[in-house]
Amino acid sequence: MKILYLDPILGISGDMTVSALIDAGLPFKEVGSLLAKLPLPLPEIRPLKTRQGIIEGTHLDIAHSDVHLSPADMAGLIRDLDEADRIKDDALSMLDIILEAESKVHGVPKDQAHFHELSHVDTLIDILSVAKGIHYLEIDEVYSGPIPHGRGTIKTAHGIIPNPPPATVEILKGYKAVFLDLPIELTTPTGAAIVRHYVKDHGRTPSMTIRKTGYGLGSYKTDKPDALRVFIGDTAATSSDEEVWIIEVDLDDMEMEYIGSCAEKMKAEGALDVLYFPVYMKKGRIGIRLSLSVPEDRLTHLVNVVFLETTTFGMRLRREERRVLRRAEEVHDTAYGPVRVKYGFHPNGDLLKTHIEFEDVRRIAEEKNIPFRVVLEDLKKGLRVPSTTGRPDRS
Repeated sequence: MKILYLDPILGISGDMTVSALIDAGLPFKEVGSLLAKLPLPLPEIRPLKTRQGIIEGTHLDIAHSDVHLSPADMAGLIRDLDEADRIKDDALSMLDIILEAESKVHGVPKDQAHFHELSHVDTLIDILSVAKGIHYLEIDEVYSGPIPHGRGTIKTAHGIIPNPPPATVEILKGYKAVFLDLPIELTTPTGAAIVRHYVKDHGRTPSMTIRKTGYGLGSYKTDKPDALRVFIGDTAATSSDEEVWIIEVDLDDMEMEYIGSCAEKMKAEGALDVLYFPVYMKKGRIGIRLSLSVPEDRLTHLVNVVFLETTTFGMRLRREERRVLRRAEEVHDTAYGPVRVKYGFHPNGDLLKTHIEFEDVRRIAEEKNIPFRVVLEDLKKGLRVPSTTGRPDRS
């Protein structure tokens, strides 16, 4: 799976995103051929190689234009383009994100909202070019680092407004932000809309093998590079890779005989794994650490279960990645009756592990009054199931 990681060193804007994608391998002729389909007098656009300190990158130089468009005009032009549906859908979505935010912060219906500075044709150029770049580079998923914002106020054609602009703040609710002591607009509404549309998971970044990098350079002169860096790479897109939450609590005032029952309760309530083990706590006291790995959709529920079932007043939460083998299960007829066997497969399809279901071994042992180990060894021989690796012999 191909992913794009946005690293907004000093913010993100539409033109910086286009510049970074070009710097990372998007041919400018692809952008030019798309924009040439617009029935508008477009300004001259040139990708220039330039520097910010020691960083070399691309700066998209767009000449001045007096062309201004309403949101409805832009939407109509996008829909009428002879381009892939994905490009048009992405561009329309970014446009709608901006329109929704402007409508909300100004307290007017969407059909009465205005773009002000964003009505300039540059906005249309930016969102179409980004959509084209993501499509051309065959990006499957987009992630982003924390989004930088300036402080204070900024001057616009319509007066002085807070920095960051209200529309930008509205668009990026729920995304990690970092505030820099700079009285300049670091992240624009268009840049924010790009993040909002493409970055669906704003809590993590998967591990990736970097194939390309690109730098989109702005024009601010500060002690920091005015740059948006992008990484393009790939990661294993398997259903066995997933993110889980870890819940941890340390207990030193709870009756130890109840810990095992609590663990069973939490497992029954949806925890993937439950561990508990002794730890040294303050003043040399021995306590128990209870650790749960939890799927995200059960996190809130299990947090409540931990508070209800234990004596803790607080807990630690963190995200972790969990990788498991692709699994399959088969029921085998044996001399003892039906027995379930699990198989674990490598991503390339090879069988790596087999495991006879313990609950079935225990059931048989209890029913027949035979030691567990004897039952297990008999089943292994009868099924010809290896204890570690290899394909099962079903003959």
